[in-house]
Amino acid sequence: MRDKKHIIKAGYLLSYDYSYIFTSVKQIYDHVDIIVISYDENNKTWAGNDVFIPESFFSEIKSLDRQNKITFYKDKFFISGNAPMDLETRQRNMMAEKMGHGGWHIQIDGDEYAYDFKKLTQFLRKNKYLLANPEKNPINFQVDWVTLFRHDKSGFYIIEPFEEKCFLITNYPKYKYARRTNTGRTLSLKYRLIHQSWARDENEILEKITNWGHKNDFDTMKFFEFWKSINSENYTDFIDFHPLAAADWHKLSFFPAKNIKEFILAFEKKFPQPELTLDLSSTKKIKLWLKSLF
Repeated sequence: MRDKKHIIKAGYLLSYDYSYIFTSVKQIYDHVDIIVISYDENNKTWAGNDVFIPESFFSEIKSLDRQNKITFYKDKFFISGNAPMDLETRQRNMMAEKMGHGGWHIQIDGDEYAYDFKKLTQFLRKNKYLLANPEKNPINFQVDWVTLFRHDKSGFYIIEPFEEKCFLITNYPKYKYARRTNTGRTLSLKYRLIHQSWARDENEILEKITNWGHKNDFDTMKFFEFWKSINSENYTDFIDFHPLAAADWHKLSFFPAKNIKEFILAFEKKFPQPELTLDLSSTKKIKLWLKSLF
C-alpha cells in the first residue's frame, strides 16, 4: 500500500562512523516526515568487521526526536562471501522497503550535511505530483557534493569546483549500485550537500577504508598514504586526483573553520543554496502532471 501521508522520507545506514549522524539529523529533522536508521543486528560492517555502537547513542538520538519521527531498523546486513558494495546496495533496498512505498526517498549518509534543507523539501513538496505512478515514471535527483578532504586545527581542505554528483533522492527506490537506481529519468538540482568524507582523524580514515562499500574498488592504502601527505604547503599542487574518476576532484582549496559546526555556518553564509528549479520542458511538466491525475 502506498504511503500518501509521508512525503519526505530520510534513511540512514548506521555503522562505524555513527557519531557523525547527530550533525546530519539536526540539519534535516524539522523538515522531514519520517527518518529510518538501519544497522546490523550482529554488529558487523559490510566487510565483516566488528563495530561497537554504545547504548548511549540510541538514547541521545531519541532525545533529539521531539516529534517521534525516528525509527530504528536492525537486520542481518552482513553476509559472508559477499562484496561490501553488494551488501551496501542490499541494505539500501531493505531500508527502502522499511521506509514504505510512496513519497520522496532520501538516503543520506551520516557524514552528509544538508544545510538549508527546508529549501530542498519545499521544492519536493511543490512537485509532489511526480510521486504519482513512480513505477511508470521513475524520477531521480542528483545534487552537488561539497567534499571535505582533510582538516587541521585551522580549517578544512575542500574539493573545488562543487561539481561531483551525488544520487540523493528518488520516487522509485530500487537501488542497483549504492544509491544509483539506473531506472527512469535522472535530473540535476543545484543543491549543495556538504560531505565530511575524508576530513577525519587518521584512525577514522583507516576504519572507513577497511569497511566501506568501496573497499575493493581501488588501492585504498596507497591513497591513504597520499591523503596523509596533504598539508598547508602542498595542497595546491594536486590536480584531478579522485581515485576512481580523476576529474571529479579537480583541486583543493582551504576554508578556515575551527570545527564542522562552524564550517557549516560559514559555508552557508558564503554559499547560500540557490532557488531550485525542475529541469524539464514545460510540455514534459504538463504531461507528467496530467498523468498524475489518473
